[in-house]
Amino acid sequence: MPKTLTIHELEPATAKLLMVYARRQSKSLNQSVKDLLAVALGVVPKPRIKVDNGLSRFRGCVDSKAASDLLAYVEDADFSKVDKEDL
Repeated sequence: MPKTLTIHELEPATAKLLMVYARRQSKSLNQSVKDLLAVALGVVPKPRIKVDNGLSRFRGCVDSKAASDLLAYVEDADFSKVDKEDL
């Protein structure tokens, strides 16, 4: 049997974030709160969020020989030294 819940005196920052979340998900505030509660309580698994760090566009740009050469160079590099002009 569905239950109704009323939340009193919600912090303004929390309310604002809930509204932003609902807008970004293109859902009602009510549905967004229900979804967030279900995830927080473990009723449904947390959805995976795709994070793009901007590097995916470079995938496949470097062949394996160049990549191994770069890794070998980096492994042998002395990063404790700093050039004067970089200080």
